Amino acid sequence: MLARKKPSILFWVISVALLLWGIGGASIYVAYFLETPDEFARSAESAENREAYAQYVSSIPAWATGVGIVAAIARLLAGLCLLLRRGWALPLFIVSLLFFSIALYRAFVVANAAAVMSGSHIGVQIVFLALSVFAIWFAGKKKSKGVLS
Repeated sequence: MLARKKPSILFWVISVALLLWGIGGASIYVAYFLETPDEFARSAESAENREAYAQYVSSIPAWATGVGIVAAIARLLAGLCLLLRRGWALPLFIVSLLFFSIALYRAFVVANAAAVMSGSHIGVQIVFLALSVFAIWFAGKKKSKGVLS
């Protein structure tokens, strides 16, 4: 077994942040199953879009929910792998981005979710996409430098 390089403080800060992001994403799906569409919309959307967003949420097909759950669980596990300094973080972040991209395509292209989302809600989706790409880059860089095994 090859010796791993000692990670910097920045590695730990970024890894904890990515794990927290994974926990937050997973918690969204917990709320999705525990709350009614109206309650979910109240916590996720502005007042003027709540009713339309609640209708959108109630019409999300089971397969699309499953795709989002796979993305969230993969992201959460990838964050945990980063903290454990395991190379599995990289393929898990890739799986997460792949499934998240499928979910975004369904939401924005197929279902026109942008019509019932506020600009800030759409912005959050863009930030999540950027964080997904960053997480892949970060895990790949750390794996290539021997920080992850």
